Amino acid sequence: MDLEFLTGQTIGMLVMDFVLVFAVLLLVRVLYGFASGVDTLHELSVKGNFAIGVSLAGATAAIGIMLTGVVSGEFAFSYGMEFVAMASYGALGLGLMWLTRLIFDRVSLPRLSVRAEIGGGNVAVATVEAGNLLATAIMVRAVMIWSDDALIPGLIAVVVGYIGSQIILTATAYYRIWLYRLRNAGGRFSEAVQSGNLAVALRFVGFQIGVALAVTAAGGLAPYVPSGDPVMQAVVWGAVSICAAVVLAILALIAEFAVLTGLDLSEEVDRQRNIGVALVEVAVYLAIGLLLLSQLA
Repeated sequence: MDLEFLTGQTIGMLVMDFVLVFAVLLLVRVLYGFASGVDTLHELSVKGNFAIGVSLAGATAAIGIMLTGVVSGEFAFSYGMEFVAMASYGALGLGLMWLTRLIFDRVSLPRLSVRAEIGGGNVAVATVEAGNLLATAIMVRAVMIWSDDALIPGLIAVVVGYIGSQIILTATAYYRIWLYRLRNAGGRFSEAVQSGNLAVALRFVGFQIGVALAVTAAGGLAPYVPSGDPVMQAVVWGAVSICAAVVLAILALIAEFAVLTGLDLSEEVDRQRNIGVALVEVAVYLAIGLLLLSQLA
């Protein structure tokens, strides 16, 4: 927004937007505690449950990232319309984040009780969940910016785009789980993070966020047309996004071989829990995702 267009009304709307954002961020903590069946303040301050902090931080940051997709557009014509738009997207974002946690727990990692592990202080599991929430938020934010349209078509596009994001992230989670099993003679990814292997968790998170960045580039290849069918356009966006995720997975394998040649990644990360090597892999995934985003968006 250009500062020269600031007026009394736009400043008022800006203040209202920030108040609504703060209200939504407060609700994140309240709803997180309700959904997890814990007192978040007690867990953080009295018990010092670092895993709860990591997971809650991921959820809070995810909602914040998602809401930037709403406030990045132009203001509505009136305070009422602006309030309805922000409140609608905020409520939708909270619902989608709750659903994301449920899908990740029940579908992506069905052999692992994510909620129980985080409640027990498992930082590796909390890191994996937080990363999945952030990846989802990056994708949904991309859809919000991509479908810069009237409220109802925009909400429809976001819901369809969210469904696509969960299909992609679940598929990439299964791919990483399969790759872990292949590299470790049948070993299970869920058992690795359950045992507290933070290096494996960080590598998983890096790949998911890298995929989310690559998927964000899909908006440049399949631009949104306001006069078109929002559902069909979101489906096309989803198809392009899947292609972008596949490209990132292929480039990641090539880059890992080039950057970390001579290292046994399974031995270093999966068995020796070498966080340093895992962080190099994370950097590779993020670099590829950012390159795809800068070239295609």
